[in-house]
Amino acid sequence: MKASSSSFFISFAAIISHGVYGAYDTIQGRSCFRSLDGMMESMNDLSNNYPDLVSIEDIGDSYLKNNNGRPDGKYDIPLGGYDIYALKVTDSKSARQSNAKGKMLITSGVHARELATPELLGRFVETLVHGHKKDADITWILQHNEIHCILYVNPDGRYMAEKYPNLRWRKNLNPAGGCGDDSYGVDINRNMDFMWAYADGSSRNPCDSDFHGRAAETEPETQALADYARRLFPASQRKKNPESERNKPFGEDITGMYVDIHSSGGYVYYPWGHINSQSPDDAALQALGRKMNYFNQYKMWAGGQKDFLYPASGDISDWMYAALGVASMG
Repeated sequence: MKASSSSFFISFAAIISHGVYGAYDTIQGRSCFRSLDGMMESMNDLSNNYPDLVSIEDIGDSYLKNNNGRPDGKYDIPLGGYDIYALKVTDSKSARQSNAKGKMLITSGVHARELATPELLGRFVETLVHGHKKDADITWILQHNEIHCILYVNPDGRYMAEKYPNLRWRKNLNPAGGCGDDSYGVDINRNMDFMWAYADGSSRNPCDSDFHGRAAETEPETQALADYARRLFPASQRKKNPESERNKPFGEDITGMYVDIHSSGGYVYYPWGHINSQSPDDAALQALGRKMNYFNQYKMWAGGQKDFLYPASGDISDWMYAALGVASMG
């Protein structure tokens, strides 16, 4: 697997000491975390101030925007829903053109209640932008690579998590299933179209926190993420049938890297996640995982590792690797 990662890890490890603050709205009671609105305002300002380094694309709509919102009866639901945005961070004036640059995709905010993840990713974006032509590693990264970031994969859920923190909202806001006011929705990280609903890696109960949805890739948030990733990473390295070919290695010639940021547990997560066994490219994926582990000392959560906690089927990390042939971490 080709994933030029050493410079990335150096910069990512330095992010905590490079917080960038401004007059942006923050989450009530958590002044160091920008709110959904405050974060997107700051990212738009960053793009306007550094147009050669940052661009923003609308890649899809949330469930509520697709369904025109709805009355809830108990909670204040955002009637308009949200657009889902992807940021591209790269030196657009470098000699190397886009088709020759490495591609990395980082997501956060999949599980709405994990409040820290968009802030961490937002600060990483700011670290890259403000370090360009000042830090040699960052300058090289942006000249040779594109870093794509989706800060809020699940913006409807994020709205609920910020406004009603006591609910600890995790899923999107799809009300199908007849659940109560605080337990409905689909877990985006169980809705991907690889080993969906496999064994006990997700729930068939719409009221459970890991409900996988009525079918694979049903949710607009899932579709927006999957479609963007399909456009980003090369089709030439994909398998025709990822599930039946899941034990066949990709080898050393695939490109691209994916990271899904979560804020619970202290684990480095990589395939396989749907089953406690090693993927056919375990040596390469484990090497990348241990590079992360060197900086954060997190435990290794992957098939075949002693700290594998439980299976997660239909999850994003497994899908990125199995369906798109991308080195994938969570």
